[in-house]
Amino acid sequence: MKSENTQKASKLVVPPPTPNGKDELAPFLKAVDISMNETTEITLLGDGRKSSSRYGEGLDVACRIGNKNYTLTIKYDTPNHRRLFKRFGVEIEKWKGIVKVERKEHMGKEYVAVVD
Repeated sequence: MKSENTQKASKLVVPPPTPNGKDELAPFLKAVDISMNETTEITLLGDGRKSSSRYGEGLDVACRIGNKNYTLTIKYDTPNHRRLFKRFGVEIEKWKGIVKVERKEHMGKEYVAVVD
């Protein structure tokens, strides 16, 4: 049996989160977040990070539609990757500006396609 002092010492005190919210991630941009029958303009914000999932490696790019922030996942060696790389280049900080996207479907699943 543990002593009373040992039990008190083992309690973990969790500090409250900071109020600035900088570490919070924006929701991922999904096909349902954009217009069904027309192109939608999104604003790339020049911020991103590497991503890795069971579907492959790529980038998570900060973007905005209207006043709502999202994270757009761009897998390497895809049409979206090629279009954005050609337009904005190698530095993620230069991935700023408005691009047009639309809903497309592949193998029964909708996705966000960069069309401009």
